[in-house]
Amino acid sequence: MGISDHKYVNFSEDHELNDHLKKAKKAQTEANREVLKEMGKELKEKLNETRLTHEQFDEYIADNLSRLED
Repeated sequence: MGISDHKYVNFSEDHELNDHLKKAKKAQTEANREVLKEMGKELKEKLNETRLTHEQFDEYIADNLSRLED
């Protein structure tokens, strides 16, 4: 059985990033999507991972809400 893509964040898909912004009650803007991409790189490095689950990323977003525009 392969790895389910649905479990992992696809940082090249705007709609996935928008879903994370919606959950965080933040504006779905290009600027916020760019911040999310940067946050994704940081978290991957911190966890020494090549992929992030939606759960891992949601937790990191919650800890960094001030970096995103309302």
